[in-house]
Amino acid sequence: MDKKLFTNIVMVNAGADEVKRILSNPQRMLQWIPEITTVDQGDNGFIVKRNGAALNQSELIQVETSDNEITYISTEGRLEYRLAFSLRTENEQTVIQEDLYLPDDADRHLPVTLLAPIAKHAFHTNLINLAAVVEMLTSEKG
Repeated sequence: MDKKLFTNIVMVNAGADEVKRILSNPQRMLQWIPEITTVDQGDNGFIVKRNGAALNQSELIQVETSDNEITYISTEGRLEYRLAFSLRTENEQTVIQEDLYLPDDADRHLPVTLLAPIAKHAFHTNLINLAAVVEMLTSEKG
């Protein structure tokens, strides 16, 4: 149904539970995605608004969590997507892998192959920001 557009990976010096706790709360996106201006709880998920020239100026994000995966499902924007974060422990660190999936028909509306490298870079930058926020919050606790 969906096709994977790209994968990014980062390692953090924090436990998987800490990473999951932060990712499970979309309002935390304000701390690690600079272009997001507001995250409001709505009836069916979180309404996210961005400033600047974003593909999705506004979108609705629903969060699904399982043991080692947190998935953001975005609808009501120009581009619907599913962003899956998988967590695993390696050498006392947590590996965060994000996979971005698009609906099969996404390329009928947008030049997906042209957007892929730009999106991959932007998401990777945000993932690095997430790692920094996780490590900062974890070190404050300790």
